[in-house]
Amino acid sequence: MNITLKNVPQEIYQVMKQEAEECGRSLNTQIIQVLGYEAAEIRHRKDLRKVRKEAERFAASLMPMRDSAPLIRRDRMR
Repeated sequence: MNITLKNVPQEIYQVMKQEAEECGRSLNTQIIQVLGYEAAEIRHRKDLRKVRKEAERFAASLMPMRDSAPLIRRDRMR
């Protein structure tokens, strides 16, 4: 698939070009590498949000716990 980027700020262009040179890649390959990394991060954050929601639902389904201090005090008195 092909895409065209327009109005890329000069600073971003320079950073990407320098990083590509340092890594021995073409600018195109470097941009694909960065986009792939960012896509994986986006997917990871979505997965984490899903897990967090499931954990919150699970926690909400549990019966509330009473204060354990009285139980600990009784146990210590034995």
